[in-house]
Amino acid sequence: MKHLLSITGLLIASAALAAPGNWTGTITMYAQHYTPNKKDAKTPLKAFQTIADEYQKKNPGIKIQFVTTDVPDTNAAIRAKAAARELWDVYWVQYTSLNGALPKGVATDLTPFLKQPNPYIPGNKAWQDAMNKQVLAEIRAPNGANYQLNGDYVAFSFFYNKELFKKAGITKTPNSWAELLDASKKLKAAGVGVMSAVPSFPWWEKHFLSDFYAKDYNKLTAYDGEPGQSALDEAVAIQKGILSPEDPRFMAWWPVFKQFTDYWTPDYIAQNPDKNYDAFQDFVAGKVAMIYEGSYKPGEMKEAGVKFGIGAFNFPVLDQKVSKYATGTNTANAVGGLGAAFQYATSTPEANKSMTPAKQQAVVDWMRFFGTPKNLQRIVAEDGAFVPTWPGTQAKLDFDAQSLDAQINLPRRALGVGSSAPNLGWGDMQRIFGLYLSGNLTLDKANAQVQSALDRAAKDYATKNKVDYSKYK
Repeated sequence: MKHLLSITGLLIASAALAAPGNWTGTITMYAQHYTPNKKDAKTPLKAFQTIADEYQKKNPGIKIQFVTTDVPDTNAAIRAKAAARELWDVYWVQYTSLNGALPKGVATDLTPFLKQPNPYIPGNKAWQDAMNKQVLAEIRAPNGANYQLNGDYVAFSFFYNKELFKKAGITKTPNSWAELLDASKKLKAAGVGVMSAVPSFPWWEKHFLSDFYAKDYNKLTAYDGEPGQSALDEAVAIQKGILSPEDPRFMAWWPVFKQFTDYWTPDYIAQNPDKNYDAFQDFVAGKVAMIYEGSYKPGEMKEAGVKFGIGAFNFPVLDQKVSKYATGTNTANAVGGLGAAFQYATSTPEANKSMTPAKQQAVVDWMRFFGTPKNLQRIVAEDGAFVPTWPGTQAKLDFDAQSLDAQINLPRRALGVGSSAPNLGWGDMQRIFGLYLSGNLTLDKANAQVQSALDRAAKDYATKNKVDYSKYK
């Protein structure tokens, strides 16, 4: 590790601010969802290739080569390629994986570069000034590193089968929690499946906790001095007993949510989230009326040959009839996942034997070139599945869904637990959540298990990151 850090330090120190220098060669890039020229795509994307052509014209000695083959398991591929020191020069990866699941040394800390000017943005003094500050805070690793460029998010909503809603006599989409439960009751009475899904804890918690704790948002996101909730903010709040069962707001939404999941297809309730693909097939086949998914899903529905009409509506605003802790805050975009498609890292010399200091200089220059608000807009808008997050960019979704458009102008004020430890959100909390909702765990026992999981997470975070909780008031 010391050897890696010394190499990386020299590499960063040698990188120039603007030009790619005299290096010539091929830069490989796994662009994932935004990959251009994929042969198996019904409508191949072109924007990234056009941008690459523009860059290559400016730098005739450099070729941008996109990986056009599918990568079913990105984390497994990154581990294997990094072990062989053959990792792609630039690659898509979830920020949560870089911050926890993947081994250190597979991605370069971009923080020094983000503080430097981007010559491709007129008047720019620091590249990070062109980005969303709140997003930067949320994706920052516990050690303070910024391992990726993150430029878009997934807008989430309920998608519904219009024909099945009509069959059940539902004439308008639910605007409140009571109306959502009423719609579920009508669907069931009409012999229609209500919803198939694994209830993903990291998604649903953000809607409820962002509302129940809305009045404390500024306090709970200020421990690290940056906008948005970071892993440090979360860990401190856990340690203080705020984001924990010690505060009655933290678990108060579980019984509320169970009222809804009791209408769902029971097969998936206690399953792992990877079973959501099977649940999605139930919706495509017309077996259930609703799913809760991201803005990328309508495209998949079209590819699956869905013939029925599809509508969408947002997570409803909660009121005092739902819980005495409800504040009436609109949290429709709280689940807007930053784990979307524009998430790009660059490999290190340890993971990529071709990554010399001169090449790194060129690779970062290429990232600066496509990492501008103008090019982010071009890349995201062409596909129409995600929402760009940088100032000055606009969403262009590929289907008619006013509910998702309405989310864009909401301030993103999301709270939850999961980023302070690698296995907390999608691991421990997901498991306990599923057992409770499926009736295999009482709420009291769930409270105890949740508290134990959170205590471990806070302790591990402090140990790994040398954090003294007593200094946070």
